[in-house]
Order: sequence, then structure tokens, then C-alpha cells
Amino acid sequence: MATRLTMAERLSLPANASSPTSSQLADNKHSSSRSSSQEPAATRASSPVSSQVVIASIVVGFKHPSDDDAGEASARISRKLKLDNKESELLTFASKLPLHEQILFNIGLSLRTMTKANQIQPVNAQYKLSDVLKGKIEIYVYNALVSPQATGYLDKGNRIVLAILERYPKWGLTPAVKENFAHYQVICTRVSKRFSDRRRHIKLAITQSMGTVNQDALGSHRVNATDIFTLVSNVTKLKGTTSMKFNSVNITVQMLARFAFLRRMLLELPDGVSYWKTVDKQLHDIRECFKDQPKQAISTFFKGILDDDLVEFGTNKDKHLDDLESVALTNTQTEVADTMLGIVTIMTTDEE
Repeated sequence: MATRLTMAERLSLPANASSPTSSQLADNKHSSSRSSSQEPAATRASSPVSSQVVIASIVVGFKHPSDDDAGEASARISRKLKLDNKESELLTFASKLPLHEQILFNIGLSLRTMTKANQIQPVNAQYKLSDVLKGKIEIYVYNALVSPQATGYLDKGNRIVLAILERYPKWGLTPAVKENFAHYQVICTRVSKRFSDRRRHIKLAITQSMGTVNQDALGSHRVNATDIFTLVSNVTKLKGTTSMKFNSVNITVQMLARFAFLRRMLLELPDGVSYWKTVDKQLHDIRECFKDQPKQAISTFFKGILDDDLVEFGTNKDKHLDDLESVALTNTQTEVADTMLGIVTIMTTDEE
């Protein structure tokens, strides 16, 4: 009766051989045992084929192309990979080497690449922001988000802050730093993260300001809601961790109107929709709607939103809108607002 073979046994049979019987397998095992015991120890120890033998056999059987063929192949590969002159010369040189030297040449290149890679440090280890630059980023991100001139809250603010930082190289964003991609990315990442963190805190403050809606005999009204002036005052206290002297803003009527708009957008936001993306789109639509009308028209539009907010969320007994009409912007607020309008302003006061 034929016996089931293992995969190793089956692979060792000749192509036209049939499956052996149990007795044949037994005889084969005894025969293999005898021949193995008679084989010299040195022969058995060297039976595995070494990698050197494999490489040598490849080299012996390899027919090296002519210099002309190697040169044409190198030129073709150089064009395809867009190699520079030095790299093309190195490729041509390697193509004309004997195969065993090409192998050693490639091993040498790999070792060199590994050495270079081990010497590379993380971007953050190569370049660290100064405390001065961190403080300026904190201040300008903060001012950009609370500015009523903001045309967007996601990507546009980043560009505004970076544009301002470039005007003052002594803070750290020098032309050399900007030309160094890795260093510049450290600054861009810092600005982006601070915007993200600030937006999250502002949205949370707005959410917490809404209170709850109660229904009684007089109708529906909000309970434990925060009036708009207190809301904006709370937001302006979200100054991060910086201890910079001039991290403050002056609250204006326009700022109250902008935050009334932001609160209205959150109230009307459908479930599962991105808040800040919706805000940016709505601001774009508003600008498009009023682009052919007098500038006062858009101010009147936002003033109407503010009036509705005062009715729904209440007023502040200690503050009146008339008190804010004559409030002047700080130098930082002015610079941010001007930058958003495309006006370049350089501060010359101590606030710099």
C-alpha cells in the first residue's frame, strides 16, 4: 500500500517516479542512515551552499555588456530618473564595472546611505522657536480670531499671521529661516496648532454661553444664558500661556456683532456639519451678496444680528453699546485688521 509522503519527501523524488511503498521507504531510511554515517565529517559540515558560492556562480555565468551598451542604458535611466550630471556620471561608471564590483559598489552606497540617515535629526530637534517668536505667534493668532475683519477662520488666518511675522525678522522669522523648508515648517505648524487650539476654546465658550430654553406661560425664553458683552469678555481672557505684556484687545461694537454672528451660526448648525467650515462659507456668501453695495450695508447686516442677539440672550446692565462707539483699537488690532484688508502696517511703538 502506498504511503503518504511529506512535502520534503515528495520534492526529492524524480519527476517520473511513483510513490514508494512502506518497505521501500524503510529501506531508503536505513540506506540514508548508513551513507550518512560513512560520510566524512568535513564533507557533512560544508554541505550547505554558501552565499559566496552563489555569487561566484552568478559572476562566472554573467556576460558583461559592452561599454557602448552600458553607456546607452545609463543615459536612458538617467533621463528617466532626471539625474543631475554628477549622478549620471556615477551611474555610467558603475555600469561598466564587473558584476562582483557592482555588487560591492551597491553595498557601499547602501552603507553610506544608512550612515547619513542615522545622522539626520528630527525637525524639531534641529530648530526650536524662541520664546519671543512663540509669544508673538500667540498674540497675533489671538488677535486674528477675534478681529471683526476676519474673512475666514481656517486657512486664511494662518497666512495673515505669517505675513505679519515676516515683517519683523528680529522676532525669528528671517528670510534664511523661510528659505529653509524644515525650519519654516516648524513655524507654520506652531501657528496652525495655536489657531486650532484657540478655535476650540472659542467654540466651547460660545456653546457654554447659550444656556437652555425654557417654556412657560409667557412663551419660550433662555435661562442661564450669557449676554454678548460678557461672552466676548470671556473670550478675550483666553490668552493662552504667554506672559507677553501686550496680549490684550479692546472690545468694540463690531467685535460684539461678529461674535453674535458666530453664536447664531452655532445655534443654526445642523448635526454632523463642520462648524468652522460652515462659518467660512457663510462669510464668503455674505461678502458676495454685498459686494456691489455700499460698505455700510454689510455693517447694517451684522448690526441686525447683534440686535437679535441682545433680545434673545439679554443685555449687560453695566455696559451699553453707546459706550463702545468711541473705543480705539490697539496697535496690534489695527495691524491685524489692516493686513486682512491688504494694508501693510509696521508698528513703531513699544507694543512691537
